[in-house]
Amino acid sequence: MELRHLRYFVAVADELNFTRAAQRLHTAQPSLSQQIRDLENEIGTQLLERSKRKVELTEAGRVFLAEARLVLAQADRAVARARQAGHQQALTVKIGFVPAAEVAIFPAILPKLRMQFPGVHVELRSLTTMEQEDALLRGDIDIAFMRRPVHHPELRAEVVLTEPLIVLMPAGHPLAAHACIEPSMLDGQPVIQTNPDYAGQLYDIVGRYFDAHRIRTDVVQVATNILLNLNLVGMGLGVALLPAYVEALAGESLCCRPLANPAPDIDLLMVTRAEPHSRELDALVDLMRRAPFRRPG
Repeated sequence: MELRHLRYFVAVADELNFTRAAQRLHTAQPSLSQQIRDLENEIGTQLLERSKRKVELTEAGRVFLAEARLVLAQADRAVARARQAGHQQALTVKIGFVPAAEVAIFPAILPKLRMQFPGVHVELRSLTTMEQEDALLRGDIDIAFMRRPVHHPELRAEVVLTEPLIVLMPAGHPLAAHACIEPSMLDGQPVIQTNPDYAGQLYDIVGRYFDAHRIRTDVVQVATNILLNLNLVGMGLGVALLPAYVEALAGESLCCRPLANPAPDIDLLMVTRAEPHSRELDALVDLMRRAPFRRPG
């Protein structure tokens, strides 16, 4: 089995069409079909279900696809690192992040990275938690600042920040007169809800909090990003339960109040691949681990 067999199979699995896969690979369709048959013969099981109308992955094909992607990503990283070493290129570290990292993490680490590792180029990528997990496995990013959960055993995660949830509201809202918000005060309030596809852990934590305190909510809008959340609250459409870092983003038209103890909290994770890293990347991760991150409160 050669890497080209894996690349051919991944292309067919992505396209679920031999013609499009052959075009993508710049090869002839009969040759591609033969390569896939050779791969299946070598493995000893069928990876694709073929019919005149469609191509589908078998269960074995789905399992093999996940592992093939990892192997190809590792091979691509090996080539990239070898080329980098051969040409003495400056190290590039690609960091994925959710918005909390912009406020609570980056001010503490980016100036230190620049001072202590002047030859390192840092590339920042704003991604959702699910996007970051996939990007780590593909090798598209080296470090992720993301929320739970982390599903894949090839990834190593550690908590770098735990912050409470607060209530975000318009500055003139009646609840703004209170120094602390009791659960009963939220009963019946119009709420801006976070889209679970964008921030699944926050969605789950807020849902459990409402259920535990039997809070009836009127969800008036669903926000797919933090800026939309801030704007919808600023328009007076409702209140939102969000991580405390949003205090740094709230302007004069918005007000933040803590929830009464015990308030729910949410973790921010630093995640890397569990495989051995370069000495430089290990040193960068260690620096981030020791950085004095800004914790609200």
